[in-house]
Amino acid sequence: MRPVASSGRSPPMRPETSSVFTLPLARLLEDQNCNIRIFYGDIDQLAVELMTEGQREPIKVREQAGEYYVVDGHRRQRALLRSLQLRIAAEDGKFLVYDGGKPLREAAGPQHPGHDPQKVLCQLVECGPDADRLFASNLVHNLGKPFTFLERNLFLSRLLRQGGRPAEALALKIGFSLADIAAARRLYAADPRLLEQVRLGRVSQKLALRILRTYAAVDQIVRIKAARIAAEALGRDQLLAEDFDWGGAEEESEGRAEIDEESAVPADPVHARLSELVARLGEVAHSPPNDAADDRLATLLLVYRYAIGQIGYNHLEAHLLGRQ
Repeated sequence: MRPVASSGRSPPMRPETSSVFTLPLARLLEDQNCNIRIFYGDIDQLAVELMTEGQREPIKVREQAGEYYVVDGHRRQRALLRSLQLRIAAEDGKFLVYDGGKPLREAAGPQHPGHDPQKVLCQLVECGPDADRLFASNLVHNLGKPFTFLERNLFLSRLLRQGGRPAEALALKIGFSLADIAAARRLYAADPRLLEQVRLGRVSQKLALRILRTYAAVDQIVRIKAARIAAEALGRDQLLAEDFDWGGAEEESEGRAEIDEESAVPADPVHARLSELVARLGEVAHSPPNDAADDRLATLLLVYRYAIGQIGYNHLEAHLLGRQ
């Protein structure tokens, strides 16, 4: 067992012979790069279920430098945190859930004797050293609320942008189709404030996807603010497609998508040769296992991403010199 850290935190209660162990809730950390959820559902309901039924499935975590990051179980993590604010009381033959002194809802029964947020059941997940595989494990290991269409598209778009070893092959391996990949390549990165508007119900998932296909992250909130003025003039809180002045932006976006699908680079001989090399080396790397080809492909992909403007020189240099 690892020695107790100088910060005074208790070490995890982890059996030597099992990957399942318990941790205090405060030891579970969220990795923003891996959490792909936008919608968490009814957290209060899940909190009450955990309080009355106990935790039946462990939260899956990865370990890094003695810290534990949630891979699958972000809803349960939030529900357990919420349960610290709730209590269950028996009244007139019923069990009522209270938030402070305010009755919240009815519970199916009394609090389970095993409910203790200081002893959260966890299971280690070996995600491997690659960032893209760690990111993908969030989708693969999910056992709770299914991911929505928007969440899956954003996940795939982010995975493809992460690069490293061919993310497309990984996406196919975990169940995405070539059509899914082509659609995800059309999406720009999302401004977190856009996703918050989706959470609040002010922007539908369908409209959010249209915005992501049309506008770069730097323009998304500007366009939403302009659309909100139009919607408020009509007495609406939710934005609709007609509130946006799309102009020629969608035509430009479709042109970019065609480039992405056909050649993934502008019409330039250097870019074209790099693209051809990526494709050829990718075929070699994924026939029989070929570690040398994998390593060369990873390096080539970095150079390729630099050439088409996806990463800057400092990022490329740091990787090639082993600083990242």
